[in-house]
Amino acid sequence: MVVKKAELEMLRMMIEAPRVGVREWARRLGIARGTAQARVKRLEDAGVIRSYRPVLSNVALGMPVLAYVRVNVSQDRLEDTFTDLEQIPELIELNSVAGDVDLVCRVVARDLEHLEALLQRIIRTKGVRQTRSEIVLRRRFGTRVGPLVDSLIAEAD
Repeated sequence: MVVKKAELEMLRMMIEAPRVGVREWARRLGIARGTAQARVKRLEDAGVIRSYRPVLSNVALGMPVLAYVRVNVSQDRLEDTFTDLEQIPELIELNSVAGDVDLVCRVVARDLEHLEALLQRIIRTKGVRQTRSEIVLRRRFGTRVGPLVDSLIAEAD
């Protein structure tokens, strides 16, 4: 699906005011509620909108330590290793990557001792050959899509 400017404007509205609902988005965009609902449905059906889950703060949840763990995996155990790593609740994101490592994991922990225990658990996972970790000192900004949507709207003009 090529996302049309009208859908991009709907996305911008949803990003700026996610809790107001379709009726208010429609009012702000100057379109009918049914039109707004149809745009949202098209974006959902196309997989552009994948979730309505809340964005949680690992700090507020008592897990202030954030780290990235780069993992090399035995190539003959990839799927089993993914399944085993999925059992670690503090491992909140897992990506297969091209480059010097096979996986990049994002983990959260209560403190450095907890992080060390998590790293040991990852290292003990069958198929994991080697890890390298980076601890995040300060998050400058989190996942963001607003600037991307704005850029796409500008290109659509």
